[in-house]
Amino acid sequence: MTGKKHFLALLLCLTAVLLIAGCGPNESQEAPESDVASAYVETVTAGKDIVQQANDSAHAHFFREMVALGPEGVQAAHYSDNCIGCHSAVKMLDDPDAALKDFFPGGKYEDRLEGISCRVCHILATEEGITLRKEGWAVCGDCHTAQGRPVLGKEVHHPQNEMIRGFGVGEVPDIPSYKCFNMIDFTCYDCHTTNAVKHDYMVPGVTVTEDGVTQMDYEKFSEVLKQPRCISCHQIVEDTVQSVKTKQEYIRQKLDELRPLYEEWGEKTAAMDPNDSRVKTFGEAATYFTYVEADSSKGAHNYELAKALLAKAEEKFKELQ
Repeated sequence: MTGKKHFLALLLCLTAVLLIAGCGPNESQEAPESDVASAYVETVTAGKDIVQQANDSAHAHFFREMVALGPEGVQAAHYSDNCIGCHSAVKMLDDPDAALKDFFPGGKYEDRLEGISCRVCHILATEEGITLRKEGWAVCGDCHTAQGRPVLGKEVHHPQNEMIRGFGVGEVPDIPSYKCFNMIDFTCYDCHTTNAVKHDYMVPGVTVTEDGVTQMDYEKFSEVLKQPRCISCHQIVEDTVQSVKTKQEYIRQKLDELRPLYEEWGEKTAAMDPNDSRVKTFGEAATYFTYVEADSSKGAHNYELAKALLAKAEEKFKELQ
């Protein structure tokens, strides 16, 4: 009997502890968590559902805008058939031989100006429901890429994949981003689609003006770090936001300082003898500069690599003075 009494006493104590800790049947923590989640979704989506966000995004619009330029406008903008391999759903999924001319008036695809739509990234009907066509960094990185390691002497275009992976160029060594190699199970869409509810592909707080200037609202950006997967490490959100802000302001400042030199020497070297040593020096400076400029993240993707590239660009521009 004594043993049974001890057991019942212990059971009562454990029950009391669980109730005090909030784990019992009257636990009331669910409502606040639900409220936070609802507020979070409203903040990052601006009230739009996923399809609305995707349809309103630049990913969806850009191909139609490209075709609207017409043959001469496309040529003047230096767009080519290679470009639409990442901008036209028809070329990506239906007809790999499709060319820009097929989408102009009179072309066989003139009525199929589908840009980056849901089916480009997703398989829409599977036993598991809607699934991604690719995995990991390839989901975004197969298009947001400079097509491999940048080449010294050539300008760099959309190198987000290379920046995050930390590909060096010229005198700048490889500097892998912790995002790619330490955050093993993370990838682009953890920030850019944000808990899978934000489908305009812009990190919360990031906006782009009509003239292409990227602006940042760091208060809204903090919503990224409040995701369950982020807050476990970034527990003091304000500190992380301040760190990102400081780094981005530095990269933005260096880009602003170097851009006039890039534009000035671009015009000068265009009129020079190709064998002039300054043409080669400018080409190298342009590689370092455009690698960071074209990445567009102002160091958020890989601060250490971006800083090293701009330091080398500055060095090369000084050689031209």
